Amino acid sequence: MNKYVEHIEELLYLHDCVIVPGFGGFICDYTSASINEKTGTIVPPSKKVMFNKHLKQNDGLLIDWIARKEQIDYEKAQRRLALFCEEIKVRLNQKQKVDFGTIGTFSVDRRFNVLFESKNHNFLPDVIGMESLPLVTINRKKIRKTQNELINTESGNLVTRLFKFGLSAAVVAGIVVISQQDIFQGDGMTNMTNIQPSPVKNKTIIVEAPAVISPNYDFVDYDPAIDLPGLSISR
Repeated sequence: MNKYVEHIEELLYLHDCVIVPGFGGFICDYTSASINEKTGTIVPPSKKVMFNKHLKQNDGLLIDWIARKEQIDYEKAQRRLALFCEEIKVRLNQKQKVDFGTIGTFSVDRRFNVLFESKNHNFLPDVIGMESLPLVTINRKKIRKTQNELINTESGNLVTRLFKFGLSAAVVAGIVVISQQDIFQGDGMTNMTNIQPSPVKNKTIIVEAPAVISPNYDFVDYDPAIDLPGLSISR
């Protein structure tokens, strides 16, 4: 493949219009995603290329790209591109087909009008590697039936879970009641309702009178001089 064709391909991924000075311009046509009813597939969005032979005015885009890619000056890139265009015209005048890679093919009719046949290549970079997908038909009746079956199944599972939960709660409550009865009526434990006072044998109980701390009168007749040694006072 000619290196100038490669330059044009690279620019078509980045721009919507690439003009080859003195030859014509490539214009991108966008198509949104669609459904092909004949093939039963979903077609991704695309960016296809058309050719307009009247767009010959140099806009500098292609020449500047060639100059930067080949690391040459602008004038030299312009002369090389002009030689490439003259070569294409010569081949077309000889009624040869000129291949432009993934872009398309050029030819001429009996009147030497330039014809372009696109190769239907997608230049949209966002969908590189994306292919058409088969269209899956949806049976709404079947979906509703499945939904109803799921709802009924979930309802049955809910009832079963509630029944199991209630049964478990009843079993636990029964265990608690039985345990309480064992506390009051079980073997080895004292029956609180049958407790009787133990008999007391006849026994003499001696109760001592409490010691008297204070006298039964208000004051004490006491003379401290009596206790002094050598003194004897008679009354």
